[in-house]
Amino acid sequence: MIHCLSVGPIGENVYIIEKSGTPVVVVDPGAEPGRLIAETIAAVGRSAAPGVLVALTHGHLDHVAALPGLLAGLTARGIPVRTFAPAGDRDYFGDQAKATNERIFASIQAMAFFSKHWVAIPEADEYYEHGFVLPGTDITAIHTPGHTRGSSCFLAEGGSSLLAGDTLFRDGRGRTDNFDADESTILHSIRERLCTLHDAVRVWPGHGEQTTIGREKRNYH
Repeated sequence: MIHCLSVGPIGENVYIIEKSGTPVVVVDPGAEPGRLIAETIAAVGRSAAPGVLVALTHGHLDHVAALPGLLAGLTARGIPVRTFAPAGDRDYFGDQAKATNERIFASIQAMAFFSKHWVAIPEADEYYEHGFVLPGTDITAIHTPGHTRGSSCFLAEGGSSLLAGDTLFRDGRGRTDNFDADESTILHSIRERLCTLHDAVRVWPGHGEQTTIGREKRNYH
């Protein structure tokens, strides 16, 4: 089961995936850590999960700002938790995180957002590549660069759901006006790695409403 929570001032979608007996997966904890802690703990209780995996589709601040608070809250309650981030976005985590995110938000004239919401983003426990399967689950990473170098999606629920991050939206795609973004690359990612999925696959984007592969692929002939 996938739960969607819209958080923060720009409506970033956080996804909590639960399945009985397997780790709860939290995708892109962008804001409101207190709310995310409560929802994650509830999911752990319902599914008798052995722990929590936090999976990031990319490193932009609006998708990771609640990560430190979420990790602290779960750890304080004795819940095992591990984090996974795309290898291509390593500079968004650890020592380079602030400078990288500051460069992003300065370039789009959104420093007010950066200044208000910046928190130190820790290194991930593991950096994944295309085809990586989150441990103990059937959730597979699909590398879809273009919005960032490491941008990825997660194929879940037996391949019937795609958590698309900021790669693919309903009637749109991720912006490509930053130093590590590229329009031709994101178009290639969508055409070659997403439009090849079954038309019925439900797309859960990083912002906005759900859609399907079949609906969106019409825009990418």
